[in-house]
Amino acid sequence: MILQVYVGNIHPDEWLKQFNTYCFLKEITEDNIKFAKMMIDSTINSEKVGGDTAKFIDTFRKLCRDSEIVDLDEQKQFLLKNFHLFNNLLIEPTFNIFIKNGSIIALRHVATGKYLSTNENLRYETGSKSQMVFLGDTEPLRISFWKIKFDKDYATIDTFMTLQQRFDKFLGLRYNYSNYYKRRENYHKSPSQNTEVSCNVIKENDNNNKWRFDTNDLNYQGCLKSNDIITLSIMNEIVNDRYEFLRSHDFQVNIGKEVFKEVACHNKGIPGVNDNWCIELIE
Repeated sequence: MILQVYVGNIHPDEWLKQFNTYCFLKEITEDNIKFAKMMIDSTINSEKVGGDTAKFIDTFRKLCRDSEIVDLDEQKQFLLKNFHLFNNLLIEPTFNIFIKNGSIIALRHVATGKYLSTNENLRYETGSKSQMVFLGDTEPLRISFWKIKFDKDYATIDTFMTLQQRFDKFLGLRYNYSNYYKRRENYHKSPSQNTEVSCNVIKENDNNNKWRFDTNDLNYQGCLKSNDIITLSIMNEIVNDRYEFLRSHDFQVNIGKEVFKEVACHNKGIPGVNDNWCIELIE
């Protein structure tokens, strides 16, 4: 991925999303603000940069460049003579952005508007004491970016997928193992006594990090796409191959002096409003 200098031809929020993705992929964690300022064109006049106008001009200049029309006067004459042909450049195209294998995504909890997040330095004080998963900010940040992987180009209903953070850590479950009986005893409990969800170094083909997606979204068009509302469930291999749903709720977890909104798994019947997630394509 190549980070483009911001020249005002796209919405600032869209460029910031690209900037955060770049920092995530390159593991840039310090001096982000200074770096961002360096990547902004200092000649931008914010009062004159208007969304559709800037987009039209930028698109027109790219077309001229592709056609090797480099003389400014020639460009002006070409625009005036053929302006009626360029009306469509001002119309926002409508298309669906499908989630591909290997995409960087964020998961927004529909009920709260907060993003599924994890922090390498934040661990549960109970249960497995692994890296904690929680609801973070209402804006997608580096700690809420996940690489989504599945065994085909595009995901359809009931596709199994993994969600990977940095350092090869995956979203999943952890269990107690009995050395005496040589078997799994039970999954670790979250602070609210649901099934704990954590982020760990787990083998990529391990069932304890394979999530199944489903949706009742009326806008679903056969393959998973950005802004679909979905549920994620994972197989509990200890209790009769039961599936448990990823959810957040009102329960709060205290870690030191900080308070976090818990994310856990449950098997309490039909998925409810707290089990819905909006998947957003970052890169």
